[in-house]
Amino acid sequence: MLVLMVLVAIALIACVLKIVTIEGFHRAQVWAAYSVMVTMFILSRFGLAWFYRPRLRSNAASYRPKVAIIVPAYNEQDEITATLAACLSVDYPSDRLRVIVVDDRSTDATLARIREVEAQNPEITVIAADANRGKRYAIAAGIKAAEEAEILIFIDSDSLVERGAVGNLVQYFADPRVGAVTGHTDVRNKDTNVLTRMQAVQYYVAFRVYKSAEALFGSVTCCSGCFSGYRRSALDPVMSAWLTQRFLGQPCTYGDDRSLTNFLLPHWRIVYAPNARAVTTVPERLRQFLRQQLRWKKSWARESLRASRIMWRKHPIMAASYYASIALPLAAPQVVFRALVVRPHFTAALPAWYLGGVLAMALFYGLYYRLHHAEKNWYHGIFFTVFYTVILIWQLPYALATIRDSRWGTR
Repeated sequence: MLVLMVLVAIALIACVLKIVTIEGFHRAQVWAAYSVMVTMFILSRFGLAWFYRPRLRSNAASYRPKVAIIVPAYNEQDEITATLAACLSVDYPSDRLRVIVVDDRSTDATLARIREVEAQNPEITVIAADANRGKRYAIAAGIKAAEEAEILIFIDSDSLVERGAVGNLVQYFADPRVGAVTGHTDVRNKDTNVLTRMQAVQYYVAFRVYKSAEALFGSVTCCSGCFSGYRRSALDPVMSAWLTQRFLGQPCTYGDDRSLTNFLLPHWRIVYAPNARAVTTVPERLRQFLRQQLRWKKSWARESLRASRIMWRKHPIMAASYYASIALPLAAPQVVFRALVVRPHFTAALPAWYLGGVLAMALFYGLYYRLHHAEKNWYHGIFFTVFYTVILIWQLPYALATIRDSRWGTR
């Protein structure tokens, strides 16, 4: 309760500070307006997420369609055995479940590890690609093999699902309007170092807050590749276009999850299942992490442009929120540059007020995580917010400038 009270106090203080300093509008109307909008946007995400309560159909508990778990794998020799073991151990009727793993021509011992699992579990279906064609084609091969499956669940080869996760995820498809469901994913290796602990807070808030806020309107904008499910009848009409998607003349080789979600958004409800849980392994080295973030920003830029053409048809609150989520990040580098470089250089004024706002929001994120996790390292959420402001924010301009570069960029 104390943590919750502190959270509310920080939110109120942040709002009051913005209002009290509103006289700055006559000196810098654009920058002041941006500051107020960012504060309102962030707090609105938490507010909307609080109202999200999944409502399942009355027949959800008994709804047991045929399900196929598809695991695309490439160079995951250290993770794939545990991933498949978790998939094979899920609590779901065995006569209505298939586990399919597709090796995308790995260059390490991934396929050998898969064969070892197959030898002990002959019910698993193994597809060994004759050439490396990318994640989309690996998923497509798995879908083709899952001929009778009504629900297709995609799990990354470095993720582990909980025993009851598949059953919990499938219940949401009892609603015939639902085309896709993204499960909740936490960080598996969060105790490795500071970087992984920061990502643990980032993941938790991204799912519990941002995806909940979008799910309130049935419009989750990205079903995570770590653990998500799709209705087959929703996928079949868009598979060809998804496989052959191009952008600025180049084939789309990253952002598969956000792209596929975009293909379904116009016609289906897409929701978040907080009780369908998985864990995933995140980058432990800074270089690998930065490459991943750059790839994510490129896919965000490309797919945001696509989604912006349809989001105006969604609920007005969802539409306004979505367009704000595009405009604010695009403006952020200019705002940070002005606050941290231009003003200190030309006026010799330290950006105390700006940095104070960043730290207030950072503390808000960190305490929210602490509210749900009794962990001593909750304050790493503060580090991530500062890290994003100082370093990651500059990746977006570079991502936009190099967006035609379709190389994978993480391996």
